[in-house]
Amino acid sequence: MPKLASSLPRGPRTPAVWQTARYLLDPRGYTRKLVARYGDAIRTHVVPGRGVTVASAELSRQVFAADPDNFAALSLLGDLFGPAAVIATSGRRHRRQRKLMNPRFHGARIKSFLATMQRVTDAHLQTLVARPDAVVTMSAFAQALTLDIILETIFGADPRLDRPHGRTILSDVVGAVVPAVIGARILRRPWFAPWRRFEAARARCDAWIDAMIAERKAGAARGETRDDMLGLLLDTRDEDGAPMDDAEIRDQMLTLLVAGHETTATAISWAVYYLAREPQVLDKLRRELHALGPAAPPESIAKAPYLAAVVSESLRIEPVVTDVVRVCRKNFPLGDFVVPAGQSVFVLLCAVLADPRLFPDPTVFRPERFLERTFTAAEFAPFGGGSRRCLGAAFAEAEMALVVASIARDCDVTLADGEPEVSVRKNLTMGPKRGVRVRVRRRDVQTASSPPSTNSSTPAT
Repeated sequence: MPKLASSLPRGPRTPAVWQTARYLLDPRGYTRKLVARYGDAIRTHVVPGRGVTVASAELSRQVFAADPDNFAALSLLGDLFGPAAVIATSGRRHRRQRKLMNPRFHGARIKSFLATMQRVTDAHLQTLVARPDAVVTMSAFAQALTLDIILETIFGADPRLDRPHGRTILSDVVGAVVPAVIGARILRRPWFAPWRRFEAARARCDAWIDAMIAERKAGAARGETRDDMLGLLLDTRDEDGAPMDDAEIRDQMLTLLVAGHETTATAISWAVYYLAREPQVLDKLRRELHALGPAAPPESIAKAPYLAAVVSESLRIEPVVTDVVRVCRKNFPLGDFVVPAGQSVFVLLCAVLADPRLFPDPTVFRPERFLERTFTAAEFAPFGGGSRRCLGAAFAEAEMALVVASIARDCDVTLADGEPEVSVRKNLTMGPKRGVRVRVRRRDVQTASSPPSTNSSTPAT
């Protein structure tokens, strides 16, 4: 039987501001110290509130498998993405939104986006190899690439879309989010200059999206149809035949546009970093890609097993999102404890993904671990889990696979910095401190068309 709510697990007694700052600045380092001292369940007091932090797959599974009505959405997400965004809603409204949107992000729908992903990637790679002696910041390159992919996916080939303006609008929104506003809601007020800048950037973005929605609706009235994400959302109807209203569509669009490119770009940067660091992994990946043939369709590339393992290992070793939070509507049994209503459960994804009980030698980049066994949804959850798992997970994994495959197959990449790259807080997410600075050259045609050397320390699987 769970213990009484008054008998929560042990945890640090330091002030909330101190705990919040320690976690925001160094989530993995601080987490390791907490787990070493207190175990997998830790009583936590941070600026957003009190709760229990969990750092094991089993406790994470209990959270992800629980009835979603046990939890409310985190207020921060509504403040950032809008109150109608699926990431910020809960209860009946959240269930309705997931039911409406899930089919738009799986199966045949994702497959229909692969050709667009590949076309945009090929175009960007032309610019990447244009100056072979120049130092390129991979995170900046990947941001531009994934931003164009998400713009193409959301708006298609709409001739009315001003893409340079869209890139500027979205980059301003992402750049305006600073770590301080994440940990303290009191700072999300007009008197705090960074928050004021974010609200101004988001207002410009909202107006831009609203204009695109209005234009698309006017086109639909003239009989125009478009098979892109905006068109799909406008055509979506619930079981009663009711569409999403404009504000709801706008908040979904903002979430897709912002979260749909920034996190994937960071993950791509880390994958390139580790491929440049681990030549035996790159060699093995190139052999797999060569076996697919020079004209392999995007869907075949995206399904390549070792490529998928490289993507998964990149997401594991450098998690872009380090935690997910559930706010308890009522007392929530968790392991040997009960989390009181009003408090939160913090699932430390970064701790689970670095758990040596699941991933031996967790600091070693070894994609083979994903070929040797299948991990459960709670053991490997870089996109969160349960009813609130990221809607765009399959989209992001496919996009990441195609971009990483193209760079590995067509480019030689060397790190421009001698020191190891480190992960730092960017906004809601973590990213490489220096952005992964590289030099990129186009691979020799003869080399690229013949199998790479099999002299590798990584065994074939």
